[in-house]
Amino acid sequence: MTRIAIWVTGAMLLTVLTPDSIHADQGLMAPSHAPNQGLRWARSAVTPFQTYALDQQPAFAAGQFRLASYGRREASLPDFTDYRDVHAKKMSFFGFLLPLVDEENERLLDLRTRLNYIYEHVRWDREIDHEDKVWLHDVIEEFRISETNVHSEEFWEIALQRVDAVPDHLVLAQAANESAWGTSRFAREGNNLFGQWCFRQGCGQVPADRPADATYEVARFDSVSQSIGSYMHNLNTGRTYQQLREIRSEARQKGQQPDANAMAAGLMSYSERGEDYITELRSMIRHNAGVIEEARIRLEDGASS
Repeated sequence: MTRIAIWVTGAMLLTVLTPDSIHADQGLMAPSHAPNQGLRWARSAVTPFQTYALDQQPAFAAGQFRLASYGRREASLPDFTDYRDVHAKKMSFFGFLLPLVDEENERLLDLRTRLNYIYEHVRWDREIDHEDKVWLHDVIEEFRISETNVHSEEFWEIALQRVDAVPDHLVLAQAANESAWGTSRFAREGNNLFGQWCFRQGCGQVPADRPADATYEVARFDSVSQSIGSYMHNLNTGRTYQQLREIRSEARQKGQQPDANAMAAGLMSYSERGEDYITELRSMIRHNAGVIEEARIRLEDGASS
C-alpha cells in the first residue's frame, strides 16, 4: 500500500472514531473531550461559575446558589390599563417583558452549556472536577432531579430535558392570556402574570371565586422577574409538563429550535379548559408573532442607538 493510501485510510478511521464536535442542541463548536483534545480550551470557554447566570463572582460563595427568578427585582409591572390603542398596548407589554424573558432564558442556556460540557466529560470517562460536582448537586436540587447518579444515562436524559429555555413566543402568549395583558388584579397587585398558585396560607391572594373547601391562593411575587422564573421552573420541573419537555427535547435531538406552537401541546394540564386552552394559546402565538418581533427589533434598535 502506498504512503498516500495509508494516510487516507488513517484519516477515514479517525473520522469514524472521533465523536461529532457539534452540539446538536445549540449548533456550536464544542470540544470533543477525547483525551488531550481541546480540554484546556473547553475549560476556559466554559469556566466554573461564570456560566451560571453570567455572575462575575462565584455563584456558590458562602454556600449560596443563585436560583431562578432572582434577576431584576426592581422590574415591577407598569400600568397597562390606560391604553386605548390595541397595537400600542401590545408593543408596550411585549417590550417590557422581552428583556426579562431573555434574561431567564439566557441563564437556563448558560446552565445547559455547562451541563453539556460535563456530560461530554463523563462520556469520555474522565473524572469530574470537584467544582463541577458541587455545581451538579445544586442543579439537581433546583431542577428536582430524582436520579442522582451522574454516570447514568437516565440522569443526563432527565437533566437535559429540564435544563433548557422556553420559547419567548410561548411565554409571552401565556403571560398575555393569564394576566389579561397585564391588567388582572393578580398581575397588578402581585406581579403574577401566569396564574400560578401557592398552597401556604398568606402566600398570595385569595380568588373571589375559590371553592369553600379549597386552600390554594394565587401567588404573590416581589417582581415580574420572579414570576417569570417561577413559571419557567414550573414548566421545567412539573410532572404534568413532561410532554412539553419531551417535545422540546425531540426538537433539540433533530438539531431544530424548540417551537412555541408545538410545545403548547404539552400544556393540557395548565388549564381546566384543556384543548380549548391550547387552541386559544396557539391562536395568540400566531396572531402576535409579528408584534413580538416588532417589539424585539425596536428594543434592539434602542440598545444600539
